[in-house]
Amino acid sequence: MSAPSPSPAGIVTAVLVKPVRHEPMTSVPTADVQARRGFIGDCHAQPLGPRQVLIVREESLQDLGIQPWQVRANIAVRGVEEQALRSGGVLRIGDDVMVRITHECEVCKVLRQYVPAATFKHLVGRRGSLGVFVKGGPVAVGHPVELADTRYPEVPERIFDRVAWTVGRIPIGRVVTYDRLLTLVGASKSYFRVLPTYLKRADRAGLPAHRVLTSAGEVTGHLSAQRDRLLAEGIHVTQAGLVDVHTAAWEARSLYLQGACS
Repeated sequence: MSAPSPSPAGIVTAVLVKPVRHEPMTSVPTADVQARRGFIGDCHAQPLGPRQVLIVREESLQDLGIQPWQVRANIAVRGVEEQALRSGGVLRIGDDVMVRITHECEVCKVLRQYVPAATFKHLVGRRGSLGVFVKGGPVAVGHPVELADTRYPEVPERIFDRVAWTVGRIPIGRVVTYDRLLTLVGASKSYFRVLPTYLKRADRAGLPAHRVLTSAGEVTGHLSAQRDRLLAEGIHVTQAGLVDVHTAAWEARSLYLQGACS
C-alpha cells in the first residue's frame, strides 16, 4: 500500500473579484487568471505594477472578526505561513497558477467604509500581501496553496524606497512619466505632489531620475541639466523640453518578473 501524499501547505478559502469599480467585491467559487495581468473580468486587472492580486491569511483576520471582502482581498487562504507571503516568494495555487509576492498591502482610508472604526487601527500588518501572476489558470475555493522553490528579489515596502528601486531600473534611452511611475510602484495619485522631492533624492543617490518626465512628457524642471542628460542618451528632447513618450517610453511589463532564481 502506497504512503499517503503529504497534505498541502494551505488551501484557498475564498475567491473575490470586482467587475465594476466602486461596486462591492463579488465572491465566486472559481475565477480564471490571465498571466501578467490579473483575474479575467476584474476591473483592477492590468499589466503594470505590483498590485494584480491581494492575498490574505484568514488567520490574520480571525481575532478581529472581519472577513476577507472587508479588506478588499481577492484570495483568502488558510494554513499558509506568514513567511510565505513575504516579498520575493512565489505561491503555487492549484495546478497552474503562480503568484510572485511583491509587497505587503498598506491599510488605506478606503477600508474605513468596510471595517469598524475600533478594528481599523488593528489592521496594520494584517491586510495581506500583493502580488503579480507569473502563470495563469483557474483559482478555486478548495485549491491547495504551497510555497514554490522559485524566488524573486525583494521589493521595498516604503513608497520612496520603491520609487528609487523602480527608477534605478529604467534603461538608458527610455523614459517614464509621473503617472506611469506611480502605477509601476503601486502608489496612489496622492503621491504626485511628493514625486519631485523623491526624484531629487534619487538623483542625489546616483539613480537615473532624469529619465522621469511629467505626465505631459516634459522635463520636470526639478533636476539639474535634465534635458542635456537625456539628449546625451539619445533621447530627442525639443527646445521646449518635450519628449515623444510614445517612442521613448519604458515598457516595463516585466519589472516584477525579473531576477527569478531557484
